[in-house]
Amino acid sequence: MAARGRTVFFGLVTLLVLMIGGAILAFAARDNLIRYTLNPGRSFGEGAQATAPDYAAKASWAFAASPAAKQVDVFFIYPTVYFSGEYWNAPISNPAVRERLARVIKPLYAAPFAESANLFMPMYRQAAPYAFMTSSEDGRDARDLAYADVREAFQVYLTTRNPDRPFIIAGYGQGALYGFRLVSELKPADRRRLVAAYMLEVAIPVEIVRSMTPATRLCVTPDEIGCLVIWHSTTQGGRGDLPRENALVWRPVGGFEATRGRELACVNPLTWEVSGRAGPPDKNLGSAELADFSATGTILTRAVTAADCWNGLLHVDIEPDPIFLWAGPRYRELFPSKTNPFYADIRENVASRVSSFLAQASLPEPEEDLFKPQTDESSVIRSQ
Repeated sequence: MAARGRTVFFGLVTLLVLMIGGAILAFAARDNLIRYTLNPGRSFGEGAQATAPDYAAKASWAFAASPAAKQVDVFFIYPTVYFSGEYWNAPISNPAVRERLARVIKPLYAAPFAESANLFMPMYRQAAPYAFMTSSEDGRDARDLAYADVREAFQVYLTTRNPDRPFIIAGYGQGALYGFRLVSELKPADRRRLVAAYMLEVAIPVEIVRSMTPATRLCVTPDEIGCLVIWHSTTQGGRGDLPRENALVWRPVGGFEATRGRELACVNPLTWEVSGRAGPPDKNLGSAELADFSATGTILTRAVTAADCWNGLLHVDIEPDPIFLWAGPRYRELFPSKTNPFYADIRENVASRVSSFLAQASLPEPEEDLFKPQTDESSVIRSQ
């Protein structure tokens, strides 16, 4: 009996060791497991595609201010909140997507803009996470489809919801990729109404900014208008190979190309300068975290992190957990986190640029076209 008991005991210990070892191996290889799990397992053109949104319908907008009580709007393009490999592009009817937009994205990421502007956030068939884990044509097609939705939503917004108000274009993650192209395609009359564009957590080489948005340069002062704010954050110990080398960005002549080690655009959110080095923690006006007990859905804490643009990436002191819990070290930056390190800094900067825009809009029309591209790279392009 004693021998039988020892056999059972050692068997249980062996099973426990194997289980722990398997869990450790799975954790170490979670990037590969995620790629396998999120792979749609079919080409982009196979099977049913998610239904295209109708932006004349209320259901195609996650949020649309009504009435538009403020003087300025923000057209907000949300990051990756679809964590499935069922489709290459997310159906806008997906209940999990809508729940994450309401519970996470609006209070944590859209709210800093919405305090100074009317919020317009369209639903769109965002590319599934696997599209950003591969350089295949399928992944590129998924991004093209997502952008086609964003562009259509923006045109409907301009035509039916904002005939004459100034506006901000803001995007996070893959939303920032599409927002950058929107800015590059703005018509001159619409560009004159652009307060600023915030393209956050996206890797875009400086030379792409110069070639695709020559009349909408990177912001160089905290209250400059008609300009671009771009950054992609990381930590000192974080992996930076994906944004620096392998992130796909728009090509000026069409299609996509990899970042390939080129200098990335980085506007420091604590100094609001291009490649601003360095903003100490005491400049951080407030980092926001999700909090169910808060009336706003978030809590703010000052002086949480420094910010340093170095080698094209914005280095911060904290490594927030992504809302997709299984993200590994290589792919965690593809997903929004539970913390917005620069919530209050963005909020105050948006208010400053809005005030600057409205003040300049009240001035007499200048004789020269301030939006004409300059040859001097240090020149400031301003809007009316």
